[in-house]
Amino acid sequence: MDEGDPVLDPTLSALEKAARGKDSYVFYTDTSDKVGSFDENQLLEFRFLADLEACTDGWRWTAFAIIEVGDMLQLSEAANRIVAPPDPWDETATPVTYGTEVMRRTKHYPYFGFARLHVQRRRLDEVLLAINGATTPGYSGSAAVSGAFQIIVELGADEGPDIVCERLHALGDVPGVTNVEGARVIGQQYYYRPSKRTVGAPEGAP
Repeated sequence: MDEGDPVLDPTLSALEKAARGKDSYVFYTDTSDKVGSFDENQLLEFRFLADLEACTDGWRWTAFAIIEVGDMLQLSEAANRIVAPPDPWDETATPVTYGTEVMRRTKHYPYFGFARLHVQRRRLDEVLLAINGATTPGYSGSAAVSGAFQIIVELGADEGPDIVCERLHALGDVPGVTNVEGARVIGQQYYYRPSKRTVGAPEGAP
């Protein structure tokens, strides 16, 4: 990325980086090992990519990406540039309001996953604020979104992937949440710009 990339600017807060970065959340289905074939030098719009395994009923996506594009009309083309194994994107969502932290820009755990939350009408802001670092173990970021669900949350754990699934399940106990679709990151690697990282290792490890 060029020197103007807000992700690499140490003077910006996580929320400022998110506001300038124009994240979109992209879900893929019916494939595995997307990360293994991912070429970070050719797919510069991708800020994050991981293969996933369901932790809850209802989760059907096998990979998740965070993509940055300057124009939303470019999102479909960028998302479909992963061609090995072939799998067009299945669903997208865009952040409308961020929680107290922003996914993939704040604290990261060696094991982590994501949840799509369905929320009762008129309780979105309440739920978004209720899920935070003080109330939710492993909290690493969240956002209210425009999409087929209302809130996306990243949770992690130091202990192992099973703890991640337990924490994703527990989001169903938050007042106002009607359904949780959750999954954990699997495989040997995931991509977090600017390089691939080892699943289960601290992100600062060589």
